[in-house]
Order: sequence, then structure tokens, then C-alpha cells
Amino acid sequence: MYCDLHNHLYGSLSPKTLFEIGKANPSPRWHLFLDSYQKTFGQAIDPKRFFEEYGNLDSFQKLYCFNEKAPFSHFQAKFNLIIALVVFDEKEIRDVTRTVLKTHAEQKVSYAEYRLMFGKEEPKEGFFRKLIAACEGLNLAEGDLNKEKVSGRLAMSLHRDANFERNYDWIKNWMEKEDLIRNYLVGIDFCHVEEGFPPKDKRDFFDSVLRDNKAEPDTALAILYHVGESFQDKTPFSAARWVLEAAKMGAHRLGHALSLGIEPDFFLHQTRTESRQERLDQLNFELESYSEICGIGDYYSKEELDISRKQLLKDTTPSTNFTMDEKSIGYLKTFQNYCLSQIAKTRSVIETCPTSNHLIGMLPDPKAHPAQRFFESGVSLTISTDDPGIFDTTIEREYELANVAGLNSEQLETIRKQSFLYKSTVLSGREIG
Repeated sequence: MYCDLHNHLYGSLSPKTLFEIGKANPSPRWHLFLDSYQKTFGQAIDPKRFFEEYGNLDSFQKLYCFNEKAPFSHFQAKFNLIIALVVFDEKEIRDVTRTVLKTHAEQKVSYAEYRLMFGKEEPKEGFFRKLIAACEGLNLAEGDLNKEKVSGRLAMSLHRDANFERNYDWIKNWMEKEDLIRNYLVGIDFCHVEEGFPPKDKRDFFDSVLRDNKAEPDTALAILYHVGESFQDKTPFSAARWVLEAAKMGAHRLGHALSLGIEPDFFLHQTRTESRQERLDQLNFELESYSEICGIGDYYSKEELDISRKQLLKDTTPSTNFTMDEKSIGYLKTFQNYCLSQIAKTRSVIETCPTSNHLIGMLPDPKAHPAQRFFESGVSLTISTDDPGIFDTTIEREYELANVAGLNSEQLETIRKQSFLYKSTVLSGREIG
């Protein structure tokens, strides 16, 4: 049996289930899907004829499922179909949670953690009712599956840019009063667009959560953090540093972390534009960690880094360009290896999702996935499905793709077994692994 630790609840809906939900919904929120889909894919969709034109399951699946190599914005345009078609009330959340866990049990998943996100302005009462409904759905599914010893838990995805501290306070208070929430809610997650939201901005919040975990282990919550998945706004050097920063700040699991392991040749001749402050942050980090980085391999001279920093301090332009030439490619390998070596010293676990990473990361082929590099670097690693409904995948398929990427059967079995030790409750200190 498998342990799937990175899984978004509504992204787990099969095409058939989502179609049935949408068709029964008297008021789909079409505005959340139509404009973004047309802008991204150049295709106008008539909502009045939607269930006629896509009434065939095959045609609906082609519209719904994401199977192209394209950036995160393209994935989001597809995911918006889910947001448009669902009702997202308590009954539906309860039913979806129950259905999804039972479906995964049929696919040999015995433990899963599902991420669920509410709107930025979801009122407190609505947040509570929907959270309870998700917990009830998991409880009902476990009752249905008790002979199989299958269990599911929940992680609330908080918005990077709004109300995350307030929502966290609500959650902690409810966990003290409601057994159902305390039993089923095991983590908090930050997902969606990561560009523009450096981990350093969450440092104080992470510290607060970790202090709470230590003081109140019965309601401890793991910190799950999507990082290094999509990084069009920065160089691969800065993107790798972001993953390391999140790990050092205490994130228990790191979602995707592709920037740490993609082979540097992938970036050759690319020119990246990043903010002046981001570039300064990177140069400051490299200078502060210079001796340790150079202990891993060849790198820029300290003089080069210092000159670049002094030039930026004098410059007032808001952004800077950086071209990945042959020299930079070689040094990126060193920097990635340094970050991996440092993360291996922490308790952070990388959640790798081969199908999702291959497509959104726009890797040349499945063999280019860095799963083997992650494993051989000594970092803790788990394999997951991300959004198995929209990616049309299963946990077994993800393990097969990890095998294509270079992990042998013995290594895959090690990852499968160890994944159960990386449950949120174990990492947060709520239970002993």
C-alpha cells in the first residue's frame, strides 16, 4: 500500500465525477473559467451549450485534464474549470472528501493527506462549517473502509498574501474545542502562485507555528510549503535558495522543489529577469555562505560576487537581467548541490510529483525529472500525485515515472516505506513515527 502526502482534494476529482457535479449545479460560476481559458488557450466556450458540446466523457476529459508541457498559468486555467463547476458547499465538500478517499483506497493508497483551500474572504462561520464537512467526509470514508485500514487527513491551504495568520488562529482555536477537527486536521499549506512571495516573508509566522507545536503538541500542525515549482520571476540560483530558506525556516515538507534538482543545462542561454532586491538577496547569501559553497565545487570568485553587489547597491533600477551562460551552468550545479546538502541536514521532506513536475516544469521528458538526484543527495523524499484527477494519474503511475527517471525498484521501495514516517503528525511532533 502507498502513502500519498501531496494531494489536492478537488484536483483529485475524476472527469466523470466533476462532470456530474457540474451538470447538477444550477449556477456554475462560469466567469471564473471562461475568460482565463480563452486568454490562455485561445478557445471561446459557450456556457449555454457546454453540457451539450462536452456531454461525451471523452471530450470533457480532454478539456479538463492537463497533459501538455506548459507553465503554471496554463494549469491554473484548466483548474479553474473545477472552481467554476463545483458548488463548494458543506454537503458537496463532505461527499467529495468521502468519494476521493474511497477512490484512492481502490488505487492502493492506505494513507493520504488532502489540501483544501477556501476563498480569501471566507467568513469565519463558513470556514468552520466547510472545515467540519471535510473532516466528516474523511470520517465517513474511513467508516466505509475500516476493514482496509485506510485513513485520510486534511491540510488547510492558506493564502500567501491574505489572512493566513487570522485563519491559523481560527483553526487552532477550533482544534482545542472540536475533536473532529483536531483528529483530522494535521497541517497548513501554502500553494498556488509562488512568484512574488519569498519564503523570508513568512519567517515570523513559521516561528510562531513551531513555537505553538512545541507548547501544544496535541494540536501541532505541520508546515507544508510549495516552493521551487514555478519560478519565472527569478534565476534558478534564487529559486534554489528559496527552497533552502523554507527548509531552514522549519517547513516540514517542501512541495515539488524542482529548482533544486533540474539539470543546469536545461537553463542554458536563458535570460531571467529578477528584482534588484532578489538579486541582492542572492549575492548576500552567496557571500555569507561562500566557503561552504566552494567546499562543494567550483564557483564564482568572491571578488566577482562582491563587485556585482556593489554595482547593484549603486544602481536604482528595479530589476536586473541574468543570462545563464556556460560558466553559470557549471556554478548552478555547485549551488544546487550545496542547497541539497544543507536540506539533507534538516528534517524537511521533498514532495516530488513526477507527472505534475514534468508538465508544469516543462521538462524535456520524464527521464529529466530529478527524483534520482534528490534521492542520491540524501534528502528525505516522498512521491505523490499532486492533482491525480486533472493530471489523470495514480500513485502507482507516479512510482512508475520515478522509475523512468532513474530510481530502481529497491530505492522506490525505500521511499514507499519511509513515506509513512513523513506524515504531518509525525513531522510536527504530534505522534511518534
